[in-house]
Amino acid sequence: MRHGLAMGALLALLSTTQLACVVGPRFTTCPGEGGRPWVRLDSDHYTLHTDLPAEDARVAMRRLERTRTAILTAMWPQALGQQMTKLDVYVLQSPREFEGLFPRRVRAFFFRSDHEALIVLSGRPDTWQRTFNGFELASSSPLNHELAHYLSAYPLTRQPRWLSEGLAEYLETLRLSEDGRSAVVGAPHRHAIALMHSWLNAVQRGLSQGWTMQRVLHWDRTLEAREKDKEVGANYAGSWLLVHWLLNERPQPFAEYLALLNQGVAPDQALTRALPELTSPSLDGLLYTYLRGRRFMERTVPVPPSGTAFIEEVLDDAQAHAVRSKLAALGAHLAHREPFITNRKKVAKTELDEALRLNPTGLLALSAKLRGAPEAEHVAIGRSAVAAHPHESEAWLLLGKALRHELTAAREREAAYREALRLDPRNANAARELAWMFVTQGRNAEALPLARWAVTLAPWSPNALDTLALALAGSGACEEARQVEHRALEFIQEEGAPELERLLRERIAGLEDGRLCTAAPPGA
Repeated sequence: MRHGLAMGALLALLSTTQLACVVGPRFTTCPGEGGRPWVRLDSDHYTLHTDLPAEDARVAMRRLERTRTAILTAMWPQALGQQMTKLDVYVLQSPREFEGLFPRRVRAFFFRSDHEALIVLSGRPDTWQRTFNGFELASSSPLNHELAHYLSAYPLTRQPRWLSEGLAEYLETLRLSEDGRSAVVGAPHRHAIALMHSWLNAVQRGLSQGWTMQRVLHWDRTLEAREKDKEVGANYAGSWLLVHWLLNERPQPFAEYLALLNQGVAPDQALTRALPELTSPSLDGLLYTYLRGRRFMERTVPVPPSGTAFIEEVLDDAQAHAVRSKLAALGAHLAHREPFITNRKKVAKTELDEALRLNPTGLLALSAKLRGAPEAEHVAIGRSAVAAHPHESEAWLLLGKALRHELTAAREREAAYREALRLDPRNANAARELAWMFVTQGRNAEALPLARWAVTLAPWSPNALDTLALALAGSGACEEARQVEHRALEFIQEEGAPELERLLRERIAGLEDGRLCTAAPPGA
């Protein structure tokens, strides 16, 4: 997530009309009352939901595809053909609506969970790329930043926070040519340079009040929740500086560090082995010298053509309300304090209620309804989803989830997951759910390829990793199971889920002492 430097105030509570349409500053007039229509565009890599005018929406989709190709070509060309989940992108035409809905420090964000990966942006696509000043071409783009988070998760399956944000900040300044055939990477990030010059100058003069680059390397994850915006800004800027310096001044050790991370070496150990300079007290001086030298090397890379085919449809009013409900729920998730959390939850419920009133069988609305419904209603919701949307993978996944606690419906549940995968082989959730079902039934040989596929599609998913670890354990691959479970633990620690962390630690202990895994004999 990119935290903007401009701090806008959160807006007042919303009121509702008799039609349950949200009015006020966060959402404009409902489509059914003459407001902007919403459209959905589907390509091979994206599903775009937006209230942009139709032509702007098409431009946005082409920008998404070209930027994806440019980032992968510049940084991870080996991942161009890699299978990935389809990324959901939501674009609000009005930046004011975005600012009113999400926390004041956020100007765009990437959100991922076990169930989805998405990006939320605002404004017309021609406003996404902005130059730092009027004297040079260097610019930044929130799309680049958030898309880098998503794409980097595939070639780099383990990323400490400084690395994740540093790569995103580095790629934020990627600049595509007008014809889309080339891209410039490595341009100076002027905001980060100004911030780091100030912080590192203070370190050199002994005026930093204990701050050093070690705080960037050991990112305090409570800073955002405590709204320590100055320190958060320093971490982002410092992360950009570290990555830019490593790519230009220490490329080989940096590559070795990344390789060690992918091999399962703990981040601190990988740093000590490949990049001991980063743990040295001299690091601040090295980076300050790099800043003052102003040798920010750029390189131009040719960009191959990207696919631009997509399907376009106008959303009906119920679908538009369901999308708006989802965005409001995301706003509640990102908020750190009241009354903003409760406010956004109310907005989300109001929009969801209207979506269900207009169309009781809308898929997005039914999915949200299932999450909040009593268990006794789950099966009926799942069956109604399949009846209304028999050709939608997500509907069959919904039915499978609804049948979790129906002990006599195991065959129907398995069939639902299989149908979800038949309709969309890249449905990582369906692959994971079916794999977990097989693990709990002791069908590890069937679970293992499904679990590997789920992790391939969603390498950030703790549940997918946990499922793979237990499938490996059931197959006798104890050491690989332990490494995979450690990866799951790292993601859980990032999310701050103490109960899940405790569960995974217990499983790791069981893998290490033989309670959860017996190694297969050699050659088996």
